[in-house]
Amino acid sequence: MAEIKVPVIFVIGGPGSGKGTQCERIVQKYGFTHLSTGDLLRDEVNSGSLRGERLTDIMKKGQLVPNVSTLGILSIFIKGFATVISALC
Repeated sequence: MAEIKVPVIFVIGGPGSGKGTQCERIVQKYGFTHLSTGDLLRDEVNSGSLRGERLTDIMKKGQLVPNVSTLGILSIFIKGFATVISALC
């Protein structure tokens, strides 16, 4: 697979700090793709998968999802996205 070099920007902040708003503006102005780990986690929960059930248990307890779980879901999404982009090039 060919290496794809694209800029990556992380927008970090607490709940309600405007991350989503700023990301919408970046997408509109520069055409970037916005990946929200919160959205990815909610999608996994809604999928009904075993991983989603585990995430539901964690979230219902008011606990933070472990970084390894969040990064695992993000990694799967990024690899899938890169595969689609490679196929288009």
